[in-house]
Amino acid sequence: MTIEEAIALVEQVLKRGRLTKVQDIVFRQSWEGRTYLDMAVESDYDPGHIKDVGSELWRSLSQALGEKVTKNNLHGVLKRSVQQQNNTTASSALNQQPSNSHADWGDAPDVPVFFGRTEELELLENWIIRDRTRCVAIVGMRGIGKTHLSLKLGLGGIGKTDLSLQLAKGIQDEFEFVIWRSLLNAPPLSDLLADLIKVLSRQQQITLPDTISQRISLLLQYLRTHRCLLILDNAETLLQAGDPIGRYLADYEDYGQLIKQIGEVPHQSCLLLTSREKPQELILMDGPTRPVRSLMLQGLDIEAGKQIIAELGDFTASEDDWRELIQLYNGNPLALQLVGKHILEVFFGSIADFLKEGKPVFHDLQELLSWHFQRLPAACCEVLYWLAINREPVTLAQLREDLMLSTAKAALPATLGVLQRKLPLERTGDRFTLQPVLMEYVTDQLVAFTYKEIVNQDHELLRNYALIKAQSKDYLRQAQIRLILSPVIDSLMLALGSCNQIQVQLQQVLKRLKQEALTHSGYAAGNILNLLRQIQANFSKFDFSHLTICQAYLQDVNLQDVNFSHCYFSKSTFTQSFSGVISIAFSPDGKTLASGNANCEIHLWQVADQQRLLTLRGHSNWVRRIAFSPNGQLLASASEDSTIKVWQLESGRCLHTLDEHTGSVYAVAFSPDGSMLASVSSDLSIRIWQVSEGCCLKILHGHNASVTSVHFSPDGKRLVSSGFDKLIKIWDVETGECLYTITDHENWVGAAHFSPNGKLLVSASCDSTVRIWSAENYQCLRILQGHTGWVWRAMWSTDNRLVASCGADQTIRIWDVETGECLHTLKGHNHQIWGIAFNPDNQTLASASEDQTIRLWQVSNGKCIACIHGYTNWVKSVTFSPNAQMLASGHKDNTLRIWDTKSGECLHEFKAYSQGLPAVVFHPNLEIVAGGSQDATIKLWDLKSGKCSYTFIGHTDEVWSLAFSPDGKLLASSSFDHTVKIWDLSLGECRLTLHEHTDRVAAVAFSPQGGILASGSDDSTIRLWDVQENRCIKLLKGHSGRVGAIAFSPDGSLLASPSLDQTVKIWDVTTGECLQTLKGHTSWVMAVSFSPDSQKIASASCDQTVKIWNIEKGSCLNTLCGHSNWVWSVSFSQDGLILASASEDETIRLWDMQSGNGLRILKAKRPYERMKITGASGLTQAQLAMLKELGAV
Repeated sequence: MTIEEAIALVEQVLKRGRLTKVQDIVFRQSWEGRTYLDMAVESDYDPGHIKDVGSELWRSLSQALGEKVTKNNLHGVLKRSVQQQNNTTASSALNQQPSNSHADWGDAPDVPVFFGRTEELELLENWIIRDRTRCVAIVGMRGIGKTHLSLKLGLGGIGKTDLSLQLAKGIQDEFEFVIWRSLLNAPPLSDLLADLIKVLSRQQQITLPDTISQRISLLLQYLRTHRCLLILDNAETLLQAGDPIGRYLADYEDYGQLIKQIGEVPHQSCLLLTSREKPQELILMDGPTRPVRSLMLQGLDIEAGKQIIAELGDFTASEDDWRELIQLYNGNPLALQLVGKHILEVFFGSIADFLKEGKPVFHDLQELLSWHFQRLPAACCEVLYWLAINREPVTLAQLREDLMLSTAKAALPATLGVLQRKLPLERTGDRFTLQPVLMEYVTDQLVAFTYKEIVNQDHELLRNYALIKAQSKDYLRQAQIRLILSPVIDSLMLALGSCNQIQVQLQQVLKRLKQEALTHSGYAAGNILNLLRQIQANFSKFDFSHLTICQAYLQDVNLQDVNFSHCYFSKSTFTQSFSGVISIAFSPDGKTLASGNANCEIHLWQVADQQRLLTLRGHSNWVRRIAFSPNGQLLASASEDSTIKVWQLESGRCLHTLDEHTGSVYAVAFSPDGSMLASVSSDLSIRIWQVSEGCCLKILHGHNASVTSVHFSPDGKRLVSSGFDKLIKIWDVETGECLYTITDHENWVGAAHFSPNGKLLVSASCDSTVRIWSAENYQCLRILQGHTGWVWRAMWSTDNRLVASCGADQTIRIWDVETGECLHTLKGHNHQIWGIAFNPDNQTLASASEDQTIRLWQVSNGKCIACIHGYTNWVKSVTFSPNAQMLASGHKDNTLRIWDTKSGECLHEFKAYSQGLPAVVFHPNLEIVAGGSQDATIKLWDLKSGKCSYTFIGHTDEVWSLAFSPDGKLLASSSFDHTVKIWDLSLGECRLTLHEHTDRVAAVAFSPQGGILASGSDDSTIRLWDVQENRCIKLLKGHSGRVGAIAFSPDGSLLASPSLDQTVKIWDVTTGECLQTLKGHTSWVMAVSFSPDSQKIASASCDQTVKIWNIEKGSCLNTLCGHSNWVWSVSFSQDGLILASASEDETIRLWDMQSGNGLRILKAKRPYERMKITGASGLTQAQLAMLKELGAV
């Protein structure tokens, strides 16, 4: 075979036409046996570039021929290919070549016109397609057209010339993925990497590494595996302005690591950056023949410049005038647009007159911008500021809502008309925004004027503009904080010196506002609150009384003792008084959202602004499911208290309480005509009710474990149910007959629903799958895999196209039903997600989580657009100190608290955790307390100094139990990561990890002698471990549900275990025999504690009671009532006289064991404790009630 025949074969197999110049050199000289270094020397190319081109060529040939191709076996492989005449292989190679299977343009702007740039486009195409560069930067001065050029290159179909259209299509077809992202709002690199990895993994990669380096490495894996074009626009927002060596702003240095690795590490993709300044990595790596290159973009030529200006109106000019004007502004497109508008306005289109009169004044773009800005009417400036604040395209109606004065609102269309004639606004459909340069300029003006106002204790801008919008989409509010609020604070820090001085200055502005007694203080008070929140000021004693509080973001803020008396509240957000959210549903018109939670309440929310409309109370346990009637007038709720309630929404009145179930009611659903209601329960039954009378029509039996889900078919003739028995059952509603049973799932089935058109079913299971079924023959059509934990819910969009699913892995996935592709993986919750619901318009998805938040998501792009934060401060663990003088408790608000037992005073608050604390324990000998958190960390606290003395890191999921060995040398921990760890306190490291449990490990305890460690798990077993030999010596089986706690008797002979099977078992530690099974609780049993004399045990349950048992007789001696929610923990004092219990209801109760009476109730301060709201207006009754629940008076 000759070299020419070999090249012809390669070009035929690769189907790319002729090899590039560098590929041709590499192939010919490899055929002759030359080294890469020889090739580099002879061709004057960089050796690394030659090697990269060769590696990519051999990889492509290997893929095409189905056999590994290297530089050394090239002859043999190609000869075999010819001999076999494997045209099929060559054909399949074509199919394996990258194609544009996925293009994600994000928020790429419309590009209505595009002039010139033919040579630049051709050069960039050659670099990216022919030379396979890894990183290309388009660098140029402000407004030079970098964004339009990058879009032109990748988007296709934009512009006026056939050449550019063909070019764009050609480039787009070369890539498997094309992703465009704007850096205008300076996103943190961790967020950008997560976004890119989600797209490139087709939403499959949901567990991301913690460090930036690891995320970059993961991204590079995708860039090696796939041919991708990543376009990052406006990279200058990450750089220090005007820095000659391209250094980054603080906190953005890691972008340099990304650019450096993409430029240095071999891969088959390309990163295209646009920037006004070159990042320092590019300065070092850039070269004309290197895999990293940059194009210094010059201005438009004369002809393209004329076209830009001529688009604006009628001009008179000679050819020399045109040339002089365009050269004056170096062909900068934005400058030409601005000066063109100026010439039309001042010189009536005469370019010659401008060159005589205006040329000496406007030398650069900044001067042009300043001239336009200073000459704008006040109304136009107001609109510009609001466009900069909003940071993304907004409609006329949205802009009107921002303006304060009614006259400005009425004149807005005319104002926009004037503004468009003076400045080049960007339009996307009916929405307006600013070009990046204008956005930056106006934002800088807003920041500068605001900072000067505060220094001068003035408030005009503060009154007229909101620096952040409390009710804007979550990601936009974060951008407003980063790019407006934080720069104002940075400037104030330079001027005033400290956060304390900023606080003092803001107090003076507030004082002046109140002294002037303005009838409408506008956004000023809200801005002051937001600035104080950002510097983490102490709000105590601040007086905002009689002011308007507008656009104040007050979620997760401690407002104890703040005075808001007689304030008018508008568009502000507060922390809400609800706990973990279990269920969620949209009203049929999509305007109202209902949520059911773990503190037994149902809340109704206005979707538009997330304000609370109504609270329904009546249940005495968790509200598991809610459903609107088809006409939206009724709401049905299912609860752990064994009842269903039917509510009339107009009045908020409970019409019926249906109480015939004998166990927890897990789900409820209306029939399509609203006349019937179906419910399912842990009593294994399905009941069908007549809504009008509240009477039971039918009882369906067939499940052999708790039934968790029920749903009517759209025609109302069938019912689908699912449960803990792993089954899905289809029922005939009229006869009650079971028509079909689906048995394919391998674990609990949390949900099953008919599609809106009745043709399909969807199911969600704890086997981590979502399945699509035919509703005709009940065969499985598709298995949707991607969740990494239990899946609790799966819901249909109303158009039958999408399914959303959620579960214990803290993610929501949106699936394309037809293809089975995961379109989006939504991350933001930090605990398991219990419920999801599509808005009937299919544009918004709501989610409900145990993390005490409700989130609203944009279905089209997977972005979180709103988050309602709840607050209840559950107490999941409580324990006495060895001398019984103190109590330690672990709380939902990420705090470990130490209490004085006698006075009830809170002595310490340790707050270094990022999530709640299910585990606390005192050291047996030292003044040390340990706390284990849902953030997977364990911290040791010195009670004398109040400081954290050590942090143990090793678990990969929530830590739920801790136990010190009796000698205090070891600490054992159990976790939801299925492990038990034993930590050596003297060494400060993990001595041993025990792996044998097959599910989450919720409990751990040392025997009093210290030789045995016991652990209890969600796998329903208890394991006894020999601490010295590090092995499991006994496996105790008998429970049929999770073992959530364990306790040894003081003499070590007995072990008590409470379980979700509603029992407590007493075990003989020596024999492993179950001696007693204590029954009496009516719900899950969560905790147990032995009395010091070993005669009694106390148990805590989700039935809201604590029971005292006689161990020998197995009888209940007393039931302690008083808690209003689940009781998570119990602990005896050392003398056995006092029992402490901790509950979901936010309280710790101390009980006198002799009388059974309550001694004291301990409760942490609420976030709005003593906040004054007397005479406050602008709040609904539900909001007022909520604020009072959180401590307001």
